[in-house]
Amino acid sequence: TISRRMEELETRLGARLFLRSTRGVTLTQAGQTMHRLASGMARFGESIVRDVAGKDREEAGRVTIAAPDGVAGFFLMPALADFQRANPQIDLALDCGIWPGTLDNGELDLSLEYSEASAPDLTSTPIAHVHYGVYASPEYISTYGAPKSFADCANHRVVRHSAFREQRGTWNPKTAAVRELLGAQFITNSSAAMVEAIRSGAGIGSLPTAIYPSLPDLVMLDLGVTAEPTLWLRHHPTAVERRRVDRVKDWLTRVFDPVTKPWFRKEFIHPAEFPKLLAAMQPPRPTAADAPYTGRRTA
Repeated sequence: TISRRMEELETRLGARLFLRSTRGVTLTQAGQTMHRLASGMARFGESIVRDVAGKDREEAGRVTIAAPDGVAGFFLMPALADFQRANPQIDLALDCGIWPGTLDNGELDLSLEYSEASAPDLTSTPIAHVHYGVYASPEYISTYGAPKSFADCANHRVVRHSAFREQRGTWNPKTAAVRELLGAQFITNSSAAMVEAIRSGAGIGSLPTAIYPSLPDLVMLDLGVTAEPTLWLRHHPTAVERRRVDRVKDWLTRVFDPVTKPWFRKEFIHPAEFPKLLAAMQPPRPTAADAPYTGRRTA
């Protein structure tokens, strides 16, 4: 049926759209032009739907977010309960790459991405700077010792995330070189599995310093920063006209607030400094001098 419809379309257009061979079909130059124009028509049709949907001011309903599983698990989930208490009528759906939704087809409202590439019709805002370092558990260090340099990492068991490939311009030049020298490795596409493997002492691995609130006992080795990618928040400009989407956007902005979360600041701060910075943000404890006067004297 599809082949017949395509042949009918070619007849009506008076142009060949496909080159057919025993190995399959490829687009002709006319076919490529039509594909480009049809894609633009599809995006225009979606923008109409989004503009109409943007008039929905309801605070209740579903908002769908896309985020890498590590960002979702270690950055968003610790703040989820507070959001739910403040917004009981908003249903959050979180896509960590399992569902096929994309911003292009309107199935997603907000997307957190490490990718530098973005469609020109999307609003793209840098929401956090994420600093990576080489981590190990205290048990691993006491058993195998800590590598003295990046090159020495080749003599250790390494835990590596297979999807860690974005924004290579932010990588430490030694990182890519060392990856070619690594021996025994555990490779996974799950951030949770990677963190638990490092935590259990199975090896060393590159993790964001932002895991500090969840895993303060892990030790960042004295090897410097391995990468410093930017995390982007992306959405269609009209999406935030829906009040519930705008509320979720505000929540995400607070989650990655560099003032209260120093690990998301543009400049690198060593995790050893975090306790002191967090303590400075706490309000001072009341003293006896701060107690209200009751009119009674003490002996």
